[in-house]
Amino acid sequence: MAWTRRMFLKTLGTASAGATFGSLSTSLNAGCQKPPAFDVLIQNGTVIDGTGAASYRADIGIIGQQIVEIGHLAQKGGKTVIDARGLVVAPGFIDIHSHTDLTLLANPKAESKARQGVTTEVAGQDGSSLAPLSPDMRKRLQDGPGKRYGIEIDWQDFRGLFNRLEQQGIGVNFISFVGQGTIRELVVGQENVPATLPQVGEMKTLVDKAIATGAWGLSSGLEYPPGGFATLDEISELCRTAKSYGVLYATHIRNEDDTLLEAIDEAIATARAAEIGLQISHVKASGRRNWGKIFEVLKKIEQANADGLDIACDRYPYIAYATGLTNLFPLWSRDGGTDSFIERLQDAQQLPTIKEAVLAKVDMLGAWDAVMITSVTLNKNRPFQGKRVSQIVEATQQDPFEFVTNLLIEERASVEMVGFGMSEDELKRVISHPLVMIASDGTAVAPYGVLSKSTPHPRFYGTFPRVLGKYVREEKLLDLPTAIHKMSGMPAQRLGLKDRGRIDVGCAADVVVFNPQTIADQADFLDPHQYPVGIEYVLVNGTVVIKQGKHTGALPGKALRRA
Repeated sequence: MAWTRRMFLKTLGTASAGATFGSLSTSLNAGCQKPPAFDVLIQNGTVIDGTGAASYRADIGIIGQQIVEIGHLAQKGGKTVIDARGLVVAPGFIDIHSHTDLTLLANPKAESKARQGVTTEVAGQDGSSLAPLSPDMRKRLQDGPGKRYGIEIDWQDFRGLFNRLEQQGIGVNFISFVGQGTIRELVVGQENVPATLPQVGEMKTLVDKAIATGAWGLSSGLEYPPGGFATLDEISELCRTAKSYGVLYATHIRNEDDTLLEAIDEAIATARAAEIGLQISHVKASGRRNWGKIFEVLKKIEQANADGLDIACDRYPYIAYATGLTNLFPLWSRDGGTDSFIERLQDAQQLPTIKEAVLAKVDMLGAWDAVMITSVTLNKNRPFQGKRVSQIVEATQQDPFEFVTNLLIEERASVEMVGFGMSEDELKRVISHPLVMIASDGTAVAPYGVLSKSTPHPRFYGTFPRVLGKYVREEKLLDLPTAIHKMSGMPAQRLGLKDRGRIDVGCAADVVVFNPQTIADQADFLDPHQYPVGIEYVLVNGTVVIKQGKHTGALPGKALRRA
């Protein structure tokens, strides 16, 4: 109840009368006043606990990094009190497919994710991780994104990476898978050659070491080199090593458009051969002519689970994907790394064959207006960011394939794109499926500093609020407890995170407090650097990092090592 002037005066009068008749009692009471029981008390909120269960009203008491009590706790007090009246109190969101790794060193606050309510990032996805690294790999990383972000690449394994993150301080918790593509590059190289038996053995040893030192699973990105050069048998061997630790195999499957069904079959066969849990990343059917296949995909997954496998998926709530511009080009043309790729783009003998494959890919998407340039490295090319290829060539009167090829040569293949290729109806079917979690497939960025230089996919800023605003409140595709479960308890259970993803006594105090009536994404494809609205408070390990929608500057995140 709010205190009014009348209530204040009434209380003051009562206190004065008490002093007349019993000043000793008043003095003793004042001296015995109890200190606050909690470091943080979140009171008057509607709790949605992350399990999928219905909401309930309760206060949350936090001491240190842990939730210690749930109930009617107002009388016990807190050093910091958050009034969550009219707000939802939920577990911090776990982004089970994220690319936030190197950017945590560029801007450790992880602004675009923390302001969505994300408290744990799961990186090392699509077959690419920041460890383990050979000296050559470290140099390439240093000369590329390391130089761009002003970061010193001074680690080579996961132990070094985790220590570096924690020494600097990070605003969210960090988890990493180990990338099968990274492992293959370290052992086999960037060429499309079969791995020898000794090389497979060496790769298995590296997977073993990575998981033993804290990685949470094995990932692959089979549309990308060099991981995509591996066979099913080679990948299955690495999965068997990962399986011995009870972790997941997460895969960006070999194709998400014309041969989608075959790629799903390969992923299921790999999981079956290794007897490992499978996470299918950003499950979708891309290209209008492939719409309809997603229903067959979901049937295949359901049947595999019925047969005894353990398969789940994740997806972001948008109909456009984001990737490197090189992904329009056939995998064989990228064999051998950047130098070899650029040589082929300048080879008059090979270019016609490459062009045929690229135009077929663009035709699958629809046309060149389905391809938007989002990130380049050279200042002279920055005007292209946020524009569709069709727009760019209309002004320059250039052939679109010639423009794209020249851009990749100039930028040494370091160009990012967004491809508009999915169906809204299929998106709704996917994110409402009981086996699908919500994930951003994006990195943490910010509308200032070095991370503001690109035009990223709006999912980097809006994934989780978009689901809660558009698909829960407005379209009623999901109820709130189900949506929260897909963002917290479900990914936590999938990963084996026993003390996160739930509002419960004994759990880590990763908490998001939001307004269900106003939460919404603001980012769009033309102006993506916009924070969402409606996220009022975010706590990471018991420390407030978002207060009334603003970042506090606190860096209480941990590198979570799998025990």
